[in-house]
Amino acid sequence: MKRIILFLTAWLLAACSVSAQSARTLTLEQCYDLLAKTSPLAQQKALTITAGNLAEKNLNLKWLPQADLNAQATYQSDVTSVPIKLPNLSIDEPSKDQYKGTLDLVQPVFDGGVTGTQKKIQRATTNIESQKVEVDLYQLRSRVNTYFFTALLMDENIRIMELTKADLENNIRKVSAQATNGIATNSNVDVLKAELLKVSQRIIEYQANRKSAIEMLEVLTGSPIDANASFVKPAMLADKDETISRPELKLFDYQKQQFRLQSRLIQAKANPKVSLFGTGGYGRPGLNMLKNDFQWYYLGGVKLSIPITGQFTRQREMKVMRMQEQIVEKQREAFLSNNRQLQVQQKNELEKYGQLIGSDAEIVGLRTKIKENASVRLANGIITSSDYITELNAENQAMLAQKLHEVQWLQAQYNYKLIIGK
Repeated sequence: MKRIILFLTAWLLAACSVSAQSARTLTLEQCYDLLAKTSPLAQQKALTITAGNLAEKNLNLKWLPQADLNAQATYQSDVTSVPIKLPNLSIDEPSKDQYKGTLDLVQPVFDGGVTGTQKKIQRATTNIESQKVEVDLYQLRSRVNTYFFTALLMDENIRIMELTKADLENNIRKVSAQATNGIATNSNVDVLKAELLKVSQRIIEYQANRKSAIEMLEVLTGSPIDANASFVKPAMLADKDETISRPELKLFDYQKQQFRLQSRLIQAKANPKVSLFGTGGYGRPGLNMLKNDFQWYYLGGVKLSIPITGQFTRQREMKVMRMQEQIVEKQREAFLSNNRQLQVQQKNELEKYGQLIGSDAEIVGLRTKIKENASVRLANGIITSSDYITELNAENQAMLAQKLHEVQWLQAQYNYKLIIGK
């Protein structure tokens, strides 16, 4: 018992450790995994596959004997009779009320390939419906990107505001000491305190935006996300392969396959079919029409069926299927054309943010140097708090712009990755 308790305790501690670790960090790939496993669309895909497999199994039942139980009671105005009278021979006239109960059995032997083709069509239909869900899931990744990088940007902004807050608090202490000694005025302290409150408000705004982004991720993925999770900045992509492998392309392939199989089904329905049949019954009259008594009877045989009417419409139906397949091919071409346009647009975005990032570091360096100089001048009473705040805000804007461009550049890379299907 002690060993069991120790084992359970160790297991719970390990589970809590893993849970705590997952709560501390969250990557973009983890969000993708949650979307694919726990979102409502992922559950829809699983149900679609299960329903399709059941429908395919049901088609196997067509090879089992088909049984029908029938019962019939009739009354007719006239019956078959023998108009000849012979000595010492009387033939009873059948009753006008007649009854019949039968059990009919049909065992398919050869259906021209209809059932086999229907199973393939059902499998293709399941693949299509499942792939449609996969397409919807993939398209949701762009929204995951938006909310993930929004939360990531808010983390960066909050960090910058916390640094600004610490800088202001430090200068408030310095200027307050100067005011106490009569070197500076209290208004200078009030200006700094007001700016500190504004910075605190901006932190609240960024925290609210971060919370909103996390909640939207929870809705998309169908999984809870720790509010204190740290969003890990994704690595820059270096893959230059631009081969398109979007899930929509596989969907088009499945749709074309379905139309080809439907053409084969049209052909199969026109083929001859062979089946065994048997009927067992009880009624009046039975197979012997001259015996006006209730009796058991049976009959059986082989049936050959050759469709005639379908031969006239088969070619036209197959032509329709070929046209449907051509329509899908045109849809594929239109998708690839639109995708190439998105590639060009996203490449331009990547180039733009790359150029902006190249000069952001220099701008931030200059603004930081100007702000630090202003801080020294403020401490010496050369400039007012308002002058210092102007330089501080300029540095903040430069730093926020730098982080914004960095996150936008990363997001553009991962959006491009989604466009080509990587």
